[in-house]
This record gives sequence, C-alpha cells and structure tokens, in this order.
Amino acid sequence: MTVFYIVLAIILVLYTGIMVPIQYAYISSMNERKKQTGKNHNELFDDMSFEEQQLHYNLQSSWWNWLPAIIATWI
Repeated sequence: MTVFYIVLAIILVLYTGIMVPIQYAYISSMNERKKQTGKNHNELFDDMSFEEQQLHYNLQSSWWNWLPAIIATWI
C-alpha cells in the first residue's frame, strides 16, 4: 500500500511541475490583457468567447489544477 502512495505522490509532483509554467504563462497573459484593456477580471471573462471561457475554467477552476495555480500565483 505504501508503494501506491509513493507512486501517487510522484505523479502529483510531476504534474505540478509540468503545470506551474503553463499556469504562470496564462496568469501573466491575463494580467497583461487586463492592463491593455483596462477591464477587471469579470469584464474580461464576460467578453471572452465560449472557447476562451472553457480554457479559463480548465486552467483555473479545475480541482486538478488548484495546486499549480496557487504556486504560479505566488511566483
């Protein structure tokens, strides 16, 4: 049973390591978009197309990505 937890921990660390740069790039681009348009987050979200809203949800709201999103926000 401990082998299962070790493998699970390794997978979590690898996934987090892969997703942090992706999350950081997305958060940076959203902040740049806010500066360029002068809109807040809700206004930007309302102006997004359906595809962009789905991308935003999958990158920011999915519970699989909470840890990488938090780490990327801290960076």
